[in-house]
This record gives sequence, structure tokens and C-alpha cells, in this order.
Amino acid sequence: MPSLDPLVVIAVSGRALAESAARSARRVVVLDAFGDADTRAVGPVFDVGLRHGIGLYRKRMLEALARATTGRDAIIVTGSGFERHPHWLDRIARSGRLCANPARLVAALKDPAIAFELLGALGWPTPETRTAVPEYRAGWLQKRIGGAGGIHVRRAPGTRHASNAFYQREITGVPMSVTFLADAERAHVLGYNRLLTAAIGRAPFCHAGAISGAILPGSLRTDLQARLDRLVRVTALRGLNGIDFLWREDRAVAVEINPRPTASFELYDPDFEGGLVRWHVRSFDGRLGDVPATPEPQYSRGFQVVYADRTIAIPTEASWPAWCHDLPRPGSVVHAGAPALTVGASGPTVAAVQLALDDRVALIRQQLARWLAQPAVTTEGILP
Repeated sequence: MPSLDPLVVIAVSGRALAESAARSARRVVVLDAFGDADTRAVGPVFDVGLRHGIGLYRKRMLEALARATTGRDAIIVTGSGFERHPHWLDRIARSGRLCANPARLVAALKDPAIAFELLGALGWPTPETRTAVPEYRAGWLQKRIGGAGGIHVRRAPGTRHASNAFYQREITGVPMSVTFLADAERAHVLGYNRLLTAAIGRAPFCHAGAISGAILPGSLRTDLQARLDRLVRVTALRGLNGIDFLWREDRAVAVEINPRPTASFELYDPDFEGGLVRWHVRSFDGRLGDVPATPEPQYSRGFQVVYADRTIAIPTEASWPAWCHDLPRPGSVVHAGAPALTVGASGPTVAAVQLALDDRVALIRQQLARWLAQPAVTTEGILP
């Protein structure tokens, strides 16, 4: 029987965390920006999204949190949406048991001056990074401090400088990530992932999915495990986390630390009894010495975000294949540039999963094309 005390998920998109939490027989309440149909199937959902753009609206979020936790001993799990405003975590912690890395740590790891100096000291190669505008912008990327999901990344030529911008030398390599559980002592690596990106308007590197089962050379995996363990011990990271990197010439060049559950955790959730959110919560109690060992990947799982290139009106009778997730509500409108839904696939290799995802994305795009609300193609969409 589910616990009477709720587990509250707060994230820009809370569906995957909510489904994982429900596997541990918790009563789940979700505060997010989308309110997708399959999220609503898990439990009550409060709309706390911005009216324009993708993000969390603080006032609406705190009001909903008060309603969800009144008189209860709630557990609160946060996902994306706090990178630009980590101090919100301190306010949220007044409403229950917050299972998230401390606000001061999140702020430090999202500060490029701190994060990349730390990564370099721990043995990670990193791109050249600076806060000052490069004299010659060719070959540089402009990023936003506290940005997430790649929607804030632009090539620096032609961009305006902003007070919250920093610059990173653009380098080539295979976009990858590592997903791990931390307990302030060591990193329990769940796996390595091939990252997918999409160009939306002038944002060429938007997050578009991930595929698990990526196989790295044994020597590199050994080095990465040692670096991750050092990072966890130095920072006291806990819970589900990730690092994005570029794999080039048998080196892993770190480009971002994500001190929170990343979207890729969902690829490993089926392998853990009671779901990974259960283990995430346990990590804030102490060491996780009994985490099941992650076997060598025998197959891959993947997901890919389908962005709307035009505004779409979802009919009330809309239905979707079983391999679709983050389903838009019947009767809703998906604006140009916004994520419409996510498709999933599994297979024996990363390449096989990518082929399956490509086929399924094409099928969904055919379906969405029947519901166009206007013909204009987006140049910026709703992205900030």
C-alpha cells in the first residue's frame, strides 16, 4: 500500500522521476511545467511552469508545494529547473525532507570559474573557458551560467554579450555523458551514454535524448571512475548526478557537471528494484554500499525528444504508440520550438537503437503533420 506521506517531484519535466518514485509504492505528487498525460497517470500534477519559455515559476511553485505538503512529512525530489536559481532549494527545504544537493554546492558547480578549475584539478581535460568576451569569437561558444538542456548554447560570432554569459572554446568529439549515484564517498557508475542533440532555431545544441550502453576503452573507464570518486569525495555529492563530456582521441573532455538527476537516469531505472528514485533518496541517509553492481551493457536503451517545428493542435482523440512518453494532453497546443513528446527504443547496440529511434521519430512526425495549427516554421520558438 502506498505511503500516506507524499513524495513530491519538482522539475521542468517530472514524468520520469514520478514514474520511478511510484515503483517504490510511494504516493507521488508532481510540480512541473508540462503536465503531460502520462505524468498525470502517476498522480496529482500542479502546473508550475512559466507562461512564456520553458522553466519553473517560483511563486506558483511555492504555492503548489504548500498545498501538496500541508500537514504531511513529505519527501521532495528535484530535477532540472534550479540551475539558474539554486537558492530556491533552501526555500523548498522548509516544506519537507529535501533530497537534493545543497544550494551552495549547486551554485558552485554551475559557476564556470569554479567548476572547470575543480575539474582540471581532479584530472579532467576541459575546454578553454573564460567569462570575458574573446577578442576573436570564431571557434568559441557562448553559454549561459546556470543554463540547462543546451538551449542556451550559441556559437559566439554574432551574439550579444550578457552579464550571465561565459565562453568556451568549441571542440570536436562524440557527445557523451556518465550517469552515476553518489553517496558523498564514491560514485556508483550506472553507465555511459551517447547524447543526442537537435538544432532549434539559432540554438544548435539542444538536448534531444540519450542512448545507454556506450562502450568506452577499459583504461578510460578506470580513469573516469577514479576522477568521479575524487569529485564525489571533494564535493560530497549525493544522489543521481551526471557529467557531460566529449570523447575524442581516447580522452573524455568534461563540458558540464549536473548535480541532480539527469534525463539519462531513466535508461537504467528498469534495472533497479523499486526504481532509482528510491536509491536517490537513500543516498541522503548515508553510504550506499549495497547498490547492485552495474553489469557490462548487453543491450542499449534510448530516447529521443521530438521537437515541434510548427505549432500543433493536439486533438482530443489523439492516441500514441506504446513507445511514446511525455505525451501532450488531448486538446492542448504544442508551440513551434517546444518538445512535443519523446520516443523510446531498445536494441543490441547503440547504433541499432539510433536506427530504431530515427524510424519512430519519422512516424511521429508524420502523425504530428496532420495536426498543424499554422504553417510558419519557427526561428526561435519558445526557447529563451
